Amino acid sequence: MTKSLILSFLLLLFLPTLAQEQPDTAFQHLRERYLKLYNEPNREAEFFEVSEKMKAYYQEQGNLDSYYKVRINEALYDSERGYNYRAIKKANSTLEDMKKDGIKQYQVVYTVLGSIFDSRGNYRMADKYYREALDNANLKDTGSVISIYSRLADLKSTREPKEAWKWNELFGSMVRNNASFYNVYLILKGQICFFMEDKRKFATAYKELLDHRRKYPKVNDYGLKSMELMHEVFEGNLDNVLAIIRSDTLQPDNLNQLDIRIKAYQILGLEKLAMREVEKRRDLRDSLNSDMLFNNINEINAELGIAKLNEQASKEREMWLAAVIVLLLTGLGLLIWRHLTRRAYQKRLQKKNQELEIALDHAKESDRMKTLFIEHVSHEIRTPLNIITGFAQVITNSSYEVDEASRNRMISDISKNTNQITEIVNELLELADGESKEYYDRNDIVDVNLTCQQLMSNLEKENNGRLTLSFKSLLNKRHTIKTNQQVLEKILIQLLNNALKFTEEGSVELSVRERAGNGGTEFSVTDTGRGISKENQDKVFERFYKEDSFKQGFGLGLTLCLKSARLLGGTLELDKKYDKGARFVLTLPSV
Repeated sequence: MTKSLILSFLLLLFLPTLAQEQPDTAFQHLRERYLKLYNEPNREAEFFEVSEKMKAYYQEQGNLDSYYKVRINEALYDSERGYNYRAIKKANSTLEDMKKDGIKQYQVVYTVLGSIFDSRGNYRMADKYYREALDNANLKDTGSVISIYSRLADLKSTREPKEAWKWNELFGSMVRNNASFYNVYLILKGQICFFMEDKRKFATAYKELLDHRRKYPKVNDYGLKSMELMHEVFEGNLDNVLAIIRSDTLQPDNLNQLDIRIKAYQILGLEKLAMREVEKRRDLRDSLNSDMLFNNINEINAELGIAKLNEQASKEREMWLAAVIVLLLTGLGLLIWRHLTRRAYQKRLQKKNQELEIALDHAKESDRMKTLFIEHVSHEIRTPLNIITGFAQVITNSSYEVDEASRNRMISDISKNTNQITEIVNELLELADGESKEYYDRNDIVDVNLTCQQLMSNLEKENNGRLTLSFKSLLNKRHTIKTNQQVLEKILIQLLNNALKFTEEGSVELSVRERAGNGGTEFSVTDTGRGISKENQDKVFERFYKEDSFKQGFGLGLTLCLKSARLLGGTLELDKKYDKGARFVLTLPSV
């Protein structure tokens, strides 16, 4: 409801400083043109041309504060027009340069980053950056502080209205003498009361707003129609509510407006209409996240196109392959999540009205998982793509003198990171394949001891003497089982690689034995690494769970292992009694 108005605070708060800076008439004309172009659509090229002149002027004057404000406004300008990758890149670049030059207004950059994620419905990231902004803000800088308070209040109004009330009261206490900002405070206050379902407090806020607007008739009327809608909801006037919703004054493609509609229908007991709005909100958020991810990819591809690859034709093919893989990965990921959630979501729609609260909780969880998936994809592909881009530009730029050894090393790194992206795609394909599989063929006669010895021999090549590797068998020399050898080896390789990855010193042991009473053949992988904390032991087989979030990977390895073990007719468990590292136990039928 108030988000568009609040997003304009950042630019507006800079204007007094700009207005007080220079009496230079030519510069004042330039500044006026700059402010006009900022709010005019389809004049992007002209805006950035004038912005460059503004930055050059401030650099010449040695006014770094204003120079960085113009750079921050460029990031906000890009964000408001959907160029989120470019906006985030500019904001991070500005932050780094500000730190180098000793300009400590970091809170402004963090506020812009929070606004970018806020506009795409990413609650967690928006909250993170707004709090970073608050931590870095100087409480004497009134403009920055009221901007952060208002954004936090608006962000939390629909999910955590009690906390939103606290931030909004802080905001309101600082803007009592500013009619426009106090109008925003009253609108936020009403919205928060609405989501707390506090009719008495809302009525007080609504009366304050009407009195304020009578006193200041020239105040912008943005948000007034939403307040009227909330008022009619509390009064139980269904016809008036529907008339306002159907009018052109409310934006149907706005996440905040959809939240208000959902709450309105809930209060009025119209569960089916509420669920329809929930579906609209989910689809809109999917669309925003997809647009953001595809814009990121398009920006990355545009950067790749800047380099003129005149040498190493094979490297050019690798670069294009990387771009195609990213596109396929994005499309595949969205299709997988669409498939996994669609059926469950349709079933929830058919439940009785009294189960609405449960259905809404599941919808929110689905949003969280999809956001987590997109964040995982972005995180895992960013580093290899940056390496590929950087080395390709060095190799193909004639101004760099690169010796043959360095060139070969860069080519090797490009190939290695291309393979890494390929492995990510394979892991996602394997997850999708595992979701649809009901069984594996189990017709291979596997020599258990021989297979385990070969796996440990291959593991030693990667270990290179760093840890003590050992294989212990309590089986007969020619003990065999009937299973799928390829799937068995995949499970053991994943468990052994995990043990190697998370063990700094000590040993990794693979042991096999036969359980009593034809209980099957047991494979144990034991390490002396960091182990898994007790509070997280029940999460190790969940999708995307990682004990160490800085380690590479999606957190799908153990999930796939558990699925494969069950399809082989066996089990895979974490030995919770072992406390000197980690031990995973795979049990398969002997016959």
